Amino acid sequence: MLEIVEKKLVGQSVYEQLRSDIMTGQLTPGAKLKLNQLKIRYGASVNTLREALMRLVSDGFVRFIDQKGFSVQQVSKEDLYELLELRTMLELTGLEKSMCNSTGIMGWKSDLIAAHYRLSCMEELMLQDERAHVQAWERADRDFHMTMVANCGSNQMIRYHGSIIEQYMRYQLLALQKRPFRGQNSQGEHRELLDNILKDDVEGALAMLRHHIAQGANNPGS
Repeated sequence: MLEIVEKKLVGQSVYEQLRSDIMTGQLTPGAKLKLNQLKIRYGASVNTLREALMRLVSDGFVRFIDQKGFSVQQVSKEDLYELLELRTMLELTGLEKSMCNSTGIMGWKSDLIAAHYRLSCMEELMLQDERAHVQAWERADRDFHMTMVANCGSNQMIRYHGSIIEQYMRYQLLALQKRPFRGQNSQGEHRELLDNILKDDVEGALAMLRHHIAQGANNPGS
């Protein structure tokens, strides 16, 4: 039993390391992922690496072709625009449904306040040192936006939105290598977004969210 648990923990750790290296561009778009090289880099068995890579294929971060093996999923403007369109549609719809769903709304708002607090702390740290905190910021930003749709009442919408925003955040992290964090602008938008939600201002919240996503498409930090 203990051995099974340890294998699962190792597998999850390898998966998270691979995902992080892809998200931050340490494993560059289009790079071939050769198992023997990865075995040395991550200190994991071939079977563990293969399982982690297949999870990343399912997540949309890795590509697998018969006879050619694994490679990091490419990036393109066309893919980014498609992800942007899908994110906007799912997140706006999910937020509206979450705000209009009275079931569990107080617990949802409490979760949203907590998620925003974590994000605001990470945004402050990002203003001080992007390199040291970028991965923790990405998780906090993603969690806040995922929490916004968590009360929508649709498990399918929550699942699809989670998948889309993970892939979208990869573009944000890659962009941060070339352009600075949006900083105080992003902070202000998140704060106003939360205020509108807590005031039950559906139109105001949706308008701010649409603006926020559009701004983040042109500058990292959404």
